[in-house]
Formats: sequence, C-alpha cells, structure tokens
Amino acid sequence: MDLKSQTRAKVVVLFVGLNDVKRLLTAARTLNASFLWVVGSTWGLTKDIVEEYDKALGRIISINSQSYPLQRFNDHFQAKMDANAYNITDLEFRSLFSESFYFTSPLYPQERNLENSELKVEFPPSPKVMSVVNAVYAIAHALQDMYSVICPNVSSNCLVKHNNITLMTFLRKARFTAPFLPPDVQYTVEFDKDRNGPARYNIFTIQEMNGSYQHQQIGSWAEKLTLNLSHILWDNNIEPESHCRKPCGNHERKNIEQGNPCCWVCIKCQPNEALINESTCKECDPGYWPNTDGNGCSKLPLDYIQWGDGLAIGSICVSCLGILSTIFVGGVLVWNNNTPIVKATGREFCYILLIGVLLLYVMTFIFIARPSRVVCSLRRFGLATSFAICYSALLTKTNRITRIFNSTKKGIVQPRYISLTSQLSICLALITCQLLGLLIWLIVDPAEVMESTSPDKHHMTVKCRSGDLRLLLSLVYNVLLILLCTVYAFKTRKYPENFNEAKCIGFTMYTTCIIWLASLPIFYVTSDYSKVQVATLCVSISLCAFVILGGLFVPKLYIIFYHPEKNVKSRQWFKGVSHTESSHGTTGEVSQCH
Repeated sequence: MDLKSQTRAKVVVLFVGLNDVKRLLTAARTLNASFLWVVGSTWGLTKDIVEEYDKALGRIISINSQSYPLQRFNDHFQAKMDANAYNITDLEFRSLFSESFYFTSPLYPQERNLENSELKVEFPPSPKVMSVVNAVYAIAHALQDMYSVICPNVSSNCLVKHNNITLMTFLRKARFTAPFLPPDVQYTVEFDKDRNGPARYNIFTIQEMNGSYQHQQIGSWAEKLTLNLSHILWDNNIEPESHCRKPCGNHERKNIEQGNPCCWVCIKCQPNEALINESTCKECDPGYWPNTDGNGCSKLPLDYIQWGDGLAIGSICVSCLGILSTIFVGGVLVWNNNTPIVKATGREFCYILLIGVLLLYVMTFIFIARPSRVVCSLRRFGLATSFAICYSALLTKTNRITRIFNSTKKGIVQPRYISLTSQLSICLALITCQLLGLLIWLIVDPAEVMESTSPDKHHMTVKCRSGDLRLLLSLVYNVLLILLCTVYAFKTRKYPENFNEAKCIGFTMYTTCIIWLASLPIFYVTSDYSKVQVATLCVSISLCAFVILGGLFVPKLYIIFYHPEKNVKSRQWFKGVSHTESSHGTTGEVSQCH
C-alpha cells in the first residue's frame, strides 16, 4: 500500500527472502498494483517466482550468480545420493537438504527403507555450488602459500601457532583459475581492494514462451554491464520511469524528504551559488560566478572601458579635436607673439593656460587606459594639476585687475606685486600648493587597482582603489580656485570697456561652474556603470577645456583674423594706470572681449 501510494514509483528493487517475494506478488495482485520488480540473486532462477508470475501484475527482472556446471562435483554428489537412498532416515544425510526436499513427500515415507532402484532422483545442482567450490579452493591456496612462506622446510605443524589474521593476509593475495571449468572457459578467482570476490552475474527476465513463463537471459555483469533491453517486453511497449519526483532542473538541488530517502523537493540555488553535488549548493568565492551549467564557479570577466568601445572612441574624438584646436591657437599666438592683442593680456599667462588646457585634453587618454598603479597615480595627479594650472593663471589675472582698480580708487598709482615676475611667482606658488598636496597624498595613500563585482554580478569592474570620492577630493583645491576666480570676475564685471577681459574670464567661470554642477551628479549616478562614468568624466573635462579655450582665446583670434585694425596700441589710457608697455599687460582697447 505504501508503494502504491507513490504514484510515480514504477520500479521496485527488492532485497528480501523468497517468502517475502511471494507475499509481495500476491499483495500486488490483490491491490491491482503494477510494478517492475527487480529481484536479487537470493532467489536466482527459482521456479517459485515463475509459478507466481501469472498471478502478479507487472514484470520481473532477476539476477543470478554466473556459474558453470561442475560435472565432477555433480557426479560425486549424485553417487552420494544413490548410496544413501536406502537410508532416508539418516539424519546426517537429510540435514544436507531443506525441509521442502522430496523426503517429506508421501511417496517416500520417512520410516521405510527402500531399495536403491526405487529412489532414482536426479540431482538439481545449485548455481551457488561453484562459488562454494571457489571459496574452498581460495582457502586451500592461501594455506599453501602461507605454508610455503612460513614453513618451507618444517613440518606443517608450524602453522598452528599462527592465527587467522596471517591466513587472511595470504587469502587477500590469492589468485588462481577456477577449477572444474569447461576447457573453453577462463575464470580467474581473486579479491579486489574491498575484499570482494569475483562479481559475475546473469540477468534474466520472465517471459511467456511456448505457452509457459520461463526465464530468458537479457544481459550479464562481468566487470562491466552487458544488457539488451530489446528482449524485454514492456507493458504497452513503454519503458517505465520510476521516481518519486522528476529529476531536478539546472541549478537546482535535491532536498530529501524526512523519513523518505527516495523522495525530494527541488530547491533552486541562489544566484551566486554553484551546485557541487545533487544535494548541495555552495557560494562562489568573490570574483567568481556560477558557470552556464550551474555546476561550478568560473572567474568573472574583467570589465573596463577599452580603446575600441564606442564611448571611448567618442571621448577620444572630442579630445583629439581639443588638442588640435589648442595647438592651432598656440601657433597663432606664437606667430603674433609681439602684437598688442597678445601682449595686452599677458602672453606668458596665455601660454600657461594653453599648457593646462592641453593637459586636460590629454587626461582623456589616461582615463581610458586600463587601470594600473601608474595609470591610477597619473589620474589622481594629472587631473588636479591640469585644472590647477588653468585656474591658478586665471585667478592671478583676475586678482591683478581687481587690485589695479581698487588701488586707483584709493589714489595709489602703482599697486604692489603686479609686475610680470611677481605675477608668475604667484601663479607658480598656487600650482605648487596643489602639487605638494597631491605628492604627499600619493606617498601616504599610494594608488592601487581593485577588482569589484558589478551590480549585475556578471563581470568584475576594474577600478582605481582611490575610488570616486577620493578623486573628487583631489579637486577640492581647484573648486576653491574656481570660486575665487568667479568672485573676482563678478567684481570686475562693470569695469571700463578697455579693461573688460574680466568679462571674458567671468563668462568662462560661470560656464565652468555650470558644467561642474551638472557633471558631479552624473558622475555619481553612473558609478555602477564604469564605462559610462569614465566617458562622462572625459567629456566633462574636455568641455571645461573648450570653455577656457573658447571664452578666453576665441576673442583674440577674432581680432587677429577679422579686425587686424584693432590689433594696435591705444592712445587712450586709463587715468592712474602705468604707461609702461610690458609683455604682461598694456591695458588698452585691444583687450576687448568680442
């Protein structure tokens, strides 16, 4: 009844005695339960099963020890039976047979002595006889080997003082050809590492042949399985499937039901777990993820922006355009190095600005390069330094204009520290502060590369260990410079038109602030998408460079190319301002921002 309740159970493997088999077959017939019964070698080819077969539903596959007829033993035992047939009451002889043997038959009363000729029973040899004979010969070979080693020149009595442990040692090594075999049969008897003897079996099924049920061999086992399923006549020609539950799917483990080891519930492994056996899921180590089959962990592929990516190509194109523009502007200014338009705004600061702008464009290539200790150091050091060069020069220029006008209002003809040497010293000092800070930071906290699992768990993101926050911290000094430049540009917005380059600087600073305010949120929002984040940062840096290049140098190029008549010395000088022409700033009309 328990078997029948398992609706998916179609095959039953039995390790029970013959009487239990009969009862099971009878019960199966009574409950109309159809199973495929697989029975062990305990019953072998006994006719009792065949007799019960037509009373049971389903089919039977049986296993029997593989053996060969031992004619010498059969002749000996038949002679023994013939010699003792007259003495059926011999208890010692009768003890050799089971109670069901013919001695209990009414034809042969137990109290009568019969003549030899009256008792002619053909001896039915058991297939286990061969195994018994092999076992006896194994003991004999072990004793022989033991004797030849321990007592080579001594009486056999010397074996008495050795226990059975010594005998077992020789028995495990015993190896011989099975006796009494047909001439064309080779059968070696030996024991394997688990102390098991020869495993040779024939496999049978019970089928109806010539009007009766008989055993038909369908396969064998002799070190390997040989099976011909085509000889089995399945019910309805359908090969049975027997399971309490269907096999678990991919990446699912078996959870065995308590009290029923044949049944299970399929539980899916966690996304980061691999199925190491049918009942166990194991979490993959960091940097690894279950493979396609889910039965092992594979190292996640490294993911970083590469030169061939579309985002990288777009960023590089923008950067290359900026580099060519910077080189063109620098070439024009060098060609017109001694003209008033270049001298009026301080040509030294123009070249410093162009160097900073050029470095900003170059930073795109450093950010797209694969992260390494050198690349990470250059990112942290180069970005902050490039911005510091640009904004230090702008801060110095705006501060100079502010101090000139403030000193004029106070009646001071010549304010302090406005000479070329002083201005360059102030600019270099501002840049040096940034350089020293970055150098100390790199010594205290060296740049390193780290690999982290992406949010989708499908790859490893390669980043600099400094992270997004530290990269932005390196720009704090530059933010301060930008704010000061913006403040000074705002203060000088209403100064006379002849001195209104501050308006150009103001426009540059306002636009820069807008770009930074827009870029920072985007930078953080795209932190989970490293390629997008790097491309966004590169484009933002290039935009800042374009703003400086366009806001401060396009007006100069416009005058040089389209209004060369304005690129002359002005006779209108602002009262109180030095009439000295210097390479860092005669403040005339040529400084107008168009």
